Amino acid sequence: MLSNRRLLRIRLFFEGAVVGIFTGAVVATLRFLLDEADIYRPIIFMHVNSLGRIFLAIGVMILLAAILSKAVNFDAQVAGSGVPQLKGILQGRARMVKPFRLLAVKFFATILGIGAGLSLGRAGISAQFGAAVGNFFSKILYAKNKHHEAVEGNFLLTAGAGAGLAAVFSAPLAGVIFCIEELRKRFSQEILIAAVTAAISASFVVKIFFGIRPVFETITATPLHVPSVMTGFDLEMIAAMSATPLKFVALFILLGVICGAVGAFFSKALIFALDAYDGLKIFGWKRFAVPLLLAIPLGIKLPQVLGCGNVLVDEILITQTALSLLTILLAGKIFYTLICFGTNAPGGLFLPVLVIGALIGNIFARIGNALNFFTADWITLFIIFGMAAFFAAVVKAPVTGSILILELTGQFEHLVGLIVVSGAAFLISDLCGGEPIFSALLERSQKKSRHVDGILVTRG
Repeated sequence: MLSNRRLLRIRLFFEGAVVGIFTGAVVATLRFLLDEADIYRPIIFMHVNSLGRIFLAIGVMILLAAILSKAVNFDAQVAGSGVPQLKGILQGRARMVKPFRLLAVKFFATILGIGAGLSLGRAGISAQFGAAVGNFFSKILYAKNKHHEAVEGNFLLTAGAGAGLAAVFSAPLAGVIFCIEELRKRFSQEILIAAVTAAISASFVVKIFFGIRPVFETITATPLHVPSVMTGFDLEMIAAMSATPLKFVALFILLGVICGAVGAFFSKALIFALDAYDGLKIFGWKRFAVPLLLAIPLGIKLPQVLGCGNVLVDEILITQTALSLLTILLAGKIFYTLICFGTNAPGGLFLPVLVIGALIGNIFARIGNALNFFTADWITLFIIFGMAAFFAAVVKAPVTGSILILELTGQFEHLVGLIVVSGAAFLISDLCGGEPIFSALLERSQKKSRHVDGILVTRG
């Protein structure tokens, strides 16, 4: 006879696979639609070239703001990135009452908001979609057994969240690590079984059946130049290494220090942006109208800062963008992301954080190249390491960030370098008072929590 725990693991294996398949289908559709928006958005803004068309664009943006306001009022969990809500549910502070409604409404609102140009991400949203799928299936499977629904429901919710992240980046290992490092903060075999099967199934659906291209196409296709000291732990090699690898270790640490300091500031600025809208008493459709109307001049003059930003990363990898323009893009991306995130519109942080890190890494590399610290073929490596470092500084999940970058590049010899730069960024962010952003957002939302119709609803 099989023990109850072994039966649980068998059920979680098959249930995780089902959750992963459906999550992969949802996220693949989301990715396809947002990729199409990235293609057509710049074309549309190019045609906003007369007074009449500007007024038409203003009208459209106000209408979208009204729709987003209705969506958030319809279900409060539609607001924000989704990850703080998931952490609250897993900690028993909140509940996902109607997962299918949440999935449908947030999917529609996310397409409208990010498609129109809001500088928000789709990874946190995808994690929430996967969690909603897991929660939905647990309610169906165990409608008559509340104990099983509570226990296995949490496992499937966690696995679905990891599957969502795995599907949006085509990075199953990062999805599994995300479940353990960020959501659960602890390890168990049951979580591992459900998360692995869900993440692999979701990635399989995205890659095989939908043929979705990589999030960062250029990164995936670019071979990277890596100093030999960063490729392993050979003690004899390290003892005999020349000054050149030592120089790169120092540069990686310096990049981590910069990303850590900027990341701590960015985390605090995100909370400040949310508080600023509340303090100015900008609510309802007016709250969403602020960034949407701002998207019009930005779309005409600086369209690169709109949307998730993955296209911008590909652009800076294949073009010699002027240093002055890179600085403007960095300032614009940070500023507009803060304006967008402060509204609490549907949208996450993962992709904007990675894009900002890529811009910091690019500026750092271009300056280093100009000072003859290294040749131009090292610039791509510093861009990628900047992404990992800034992710570690803001999200405070350095393992997830490092594994995510490894899967995106497909070159696991970067592991040591990623550990160095991410560790430095994490430490400096901590010393500068930077908190894990999703935990900080959860704490903020709990302070503003309210009850509607007897259901716990959170804001922020």
